[in-house]
Amino acid sequence: MDDSILNAGQAAEFLGISEKTLFKLLREEHIPARKIGREWRFSKKALTEWLACGDSLDYISRSDYYRVSEDKEGNISELFKLVESKIDILRANSNINQILRLEKDVYIPESVTLRVSYKQQRDLEKLEFKFYWPMRDEYRDLSYGGNET
Repeated sequence: MDDSILNAGQAAEFLGISEKTLFKLLREEHIPARKIGREWRFSKKALTEWLACGDSLDYISRSDYYRVSEDKEGNISELFKLVESKIDILRANSNINQILRLEKDVYIPESVTLRVSYKQQRDLEKLEFKFYWPMRDEYRDLSYGGNET
């Protein structure tokens, strides 16, 4: 058999990952492969080229629950006033759902940490204000369960 064509086990070994991770990549990425009947086949050359053309900036942690509720363009002074009004809503009842329209409840505890960060990412510059706090026990198992690679 030509060793430039690999089955799933060989492709996983070639990439240095588990078969479980390989199948996760097949679902989530544009990994070069062909399904022939019930079996996947991979070209060593195509896998090498796929690795070579990847860019780490294209990836974010898919295990993080993150959603942009809305992007709003405008004058910086008006946008700061909008942020202040949204913070006033949070102050009144600590329910972020009124601002972000999330399908599950997110309550902000009294004690939080503020992180201000500046990033240059691809063709954007970002100034971010993030409030964060330790994860509540009822969510801890949900966020880490099933994400093994």
